[in-house]
Amino acid sequence: MHDHPRDACGVVGLYNVPQAAPLAALGLHALQHRGQEAAGIAVCNEGKLLCHKGMGLVSTVFAGGVADLPGSSAVGHVRYSTAGGSCPANAQPILARYSGGEVALAHNGNLAAARRLSYALAATGALFQTTTDSELFLHRLAQEHAHTDEEIAVMLAHMGPAFSVVMLFAGRLIAARDPYGFRPLVMGRLGDGYVVASETCAFDQMGAAFTREVLPGEMVVIDDRGERSFTFDTAPHARCLLELIYFARPDSLVFGETPHILRRRSGALLAKEHPADADIVVAIPDSGASAASGYAEAMGLPLDRGLIRNHYVGRSFIAPGQEARTAAVRMKHNVVREVVRGKRVVLVDDSLIRGTTTATLGKDLRAAGAREVHLRVACPPTRHPCIYGVDFPRREELLAHRFSLEEIRARLNMDSLGYLSMQGLLASMENNGGCCTACWTGEYPVPEG
Repeated sequence: MHDHPRDACGVVGLYNVPQAAPLAALGLHALQHRGQEAAGIAVCNEGKLLCHKGMGLVSTVFAGGVADLPGSSAVGHVRYSTAGGSCPANAQPILARYSGGEVALAHNGNLAAARRLSYALAATGALFQTTTDSELFLHRLAQEHAHTDEEIAVMLAHMGPAFSVVMLFAGRLIAARDPYGFRPLVMGRLGDGYVVASETCAFDQMGAAFTREVLPGEMVVIDDRGERSFTFDTAPHARCLLELIYFARPDSLVFGETPHILRRRSGALLAKEHPADADIVVAIPDSGASAASGYAEAMGLPLDRGLIRNHYVGRSFIAPGQEARTAAVRMKHNVVREVVRGKRVVLVDDSLIRGTTTATLGKDLRAAGAREVHLRVACPPTRHPCIYGVDFPRREELLAHRFSLEEIRARLNMDSLGYLSMQGLLASMENNGGCCTACWTGEYPVPEG
């Protein structure tokens, strides 16, 4: 059972880039934080699409290399199962053949209208090969006989949010983002070729140069003639703030923001809203590191490594049940006793979802000799699940949905508890217009169904 929301998926796409598959694999390594259940790469070689995918990390799926994937164009995907189960059939890219030819598709996001779209397709006799909503794009391509760029743009306008999607055809690569812009998608250049990815950190690994974001409601077509842009729909922007405060790698550029800088600013604002009479600041690694540095600097307190994370604990050790979850936390984190003994500690994290990790760490810090433990969270209380591509616990498992702030403080055995306000979170952004805050406010930009 996970204590943070699980990451969204990650996508890459390359066109007219020699040895596309090895570079796609490098990009997927950089995006591994966005999905660790499955990985895959599809290439176009002499007009034919080839694909290799499987369960596990990129290093596991491609342990034998990518020699079987020649070609200068590719799409790749790393997955967490936010919609559909975790099984080999749901790994991406998904390959299909329809009247427009072969296509390989990789999708990040959840379609809010997936249930309605699935029922409509099933009523026409559609046969589904996976349990993912990503497959719906392929069915709509086929049913609408969408061949031309304009026809594909019309198809995308009917899908609804949330998606950032890349599609590889023989002779062209298409990248598109839903009109609300929930999930990120960026473009770059590599020599004479083009690259797209969920985050710019993938470009750094490939040696590509970032050029711009794919805009909300934009479809970019890349072929031998170059790059063409279509606006297929417009809507009020609703960029996912969880991308900035938790999912994205700190060194990426996402929605025009560098997550590390934003998180550090949020920590400083958190210190202004909820100061603590303390001796040291300790981050819950690794998610709370940037916010903790901002908090410590603003408070004039030392930031020390009071907790050490073990990066080599596999998810297979995490079994259901409270005792198993507690054991899993202790395998992942250990207290540095000499750092916290006799100290008043401010414990900082970026979010608080179920509270299992935090409760255990609070007990462990006290057992190691901490005099006081004050918890600070660099976002508002998370009371509502996400329906746009983030794997949250059920509403009933969300700590802030079930309990008041004072009840949460008492349950976690903290001396004090402070959350960053919604105003503070928005103030930490360079451009705070057009954001989705549904997991905190319950105000969903687009209803499910």
